[in-house]
Amino acid sequence: MTVAAKAPCSPLEFTVQVGERAELALGELVCASREIGHWGNVHFYGVVDEVDLTGDYLAHVRVTRIEPDVFFPPQPGSPVVPATGRAGEIALHFDEMRTTIPAGSLSYSRLNYLLNLDFLNGDKGAHVNIAGISGVATKTSYALFLLYSLFHSVAADTSRGIVFNVKGDDLLHLHRGNKLLKPSERDRYESLGLPCGPFRDVDYYGAEGPLWSLREFAERELIRYFFTEADQSGAIEFCVDRLAELLKEAATESPPGELVLGRTRMESLAQLCKAICGTEDDDSYWFEGAATNTRRAVVRRLKGATNHVKGLVGSTGRLNFDRQLSVIDLHRLSDKAKSFVVGSVLQSLFAEREKAESPMTTYLVLDELNKYAPRQASGPIRQMLLDVAERGRSLGIILIGAQQTASQVEERVVGNAAVRVVGRLECSEAEDSSYGWLTPVLRQRATMLKPGNMLIAQPQVPVPILIRFPFPAWATRRSEAADP
Repeated sequence: MTVAAKAPCSPLEFTVQVGERAELALGELVCASREIGHWGNVHFYGVVDEVDLTGDYLAHVRVTRIEPDVFFPPQPGSPVVPATGRAGEIALHFDEMRTTIPAGSLSYSRLNYLLNLDFLNGDKGAHVNIAGISGVATKTSYALFLLYSLFHSVAADTSRGIVFNVKGDDLLHLHRGNKLLKPSERDRYESLGLPCGPFRDVDYYGAEGPLWSLREFAERELIRYFFTEADQSGAIEFCVDRLAELLKEAATESPPGELVLGRTRMESLAQLCKAICGTEDDDSYWFEGAATNTRRAVVRRLKGATNHVKGLVGSTGRLNFDRQLSVIDLHRLSDKAKSFVVGSVLQSLFAEREKAESPMTTYLVLDELNKYAPRQASGPIRQMLLDVAERGRSLGIILIGAQQTASQVEERVVGNAAVRVVGRLECSEAEDSSYGWLTPVLRQRATMLKPGNMLIAQPQVPVPILIRFPFPAWATRRSEAADP
């Protein structure tokens, strides 16, 4: 194979003339060399992003790196060879990365694809966004694989994950091995330098017992997440602000671990709701200055929300993030209750991180991102996710967000992700500007990806790369779970 005397032939891209007995596939890494004056031997590394057999066997190569860093074009006729081993690592800038985790393997070589941890943990960048068709793109499976890789890296002691389970009981068995795992997949974990097994330090929340105590509900102003509608009036927002402030004051004045209103100790969320709503027709302590219609609208929404979330708030709460991985089960909850839990967890994390001095980094895995941070609507949860995307890095809160359609997610949430990943995409979705980081060929390629294959981009590697990740070694549903 040689550099073809055919456009393009520049420092950024060139064409390869593939010989009769040679083959090149999309995604292969190659290297060409040229002797240039006092610079000596200059190497041009790149990835094949187009192949054409219409006439001559030609391959288009997008340059990923030139060593030394001088921008001359390759010389037509210069030999082109596959970039394997050390050459492949140089082509993808792995040799320049201080700390890495395995993120998968390359399809056409034995090379592992490494993710620069500095662009994941907040040192230089943060956040991951994963897009793809539900059930085919394996978004949640890949997010869990990244967590598993993190938990077996040098960052394990300072990393923890919080995963929201939104589909059936899929993520309620992560502590158990996967009986469907084949020996060949075990070998893939070994080749990635990872042990093969389930998550070892997991706790589950949401299935039994309340998550927050009434004291925490008041102290953390969680009542705000009862009111997440996008069309709320300013008058309602004013009322909600007053309710939140008064409940926080009551918590501050109550004995430790309790919530006392007046002289009455609150024992349940229903009791608290009744205490507030019983004054809706009066210009009372809770609704001072509010119009009657506004008070009634707030009470109506408060009663409706209480019915949905009463099992999540009680006299005591058990939600904490002491384990390496916490799974919060949402799949049995109504949409209103899901929004309350997501908003409250985000708020709790912010409050904890703003006070904490430990170096712990929290990775928050949230699917259906388009529901909680929609592009065309507003609300407190959307605002909190924006805060995570824009300043979560400084607090050690990293969002691993996933959605079927990035085109429907708030642009700043997606745009702040240092690492972008796509699985299988619908044809129309692949054409959206949200995927501008994919070349036209890769957009088309994304519509054909099989489960276990992802296109991934990170800041230090100038082009997206196709990778494969192994079948989960942990159970992702009850039917896969091996005996404890």
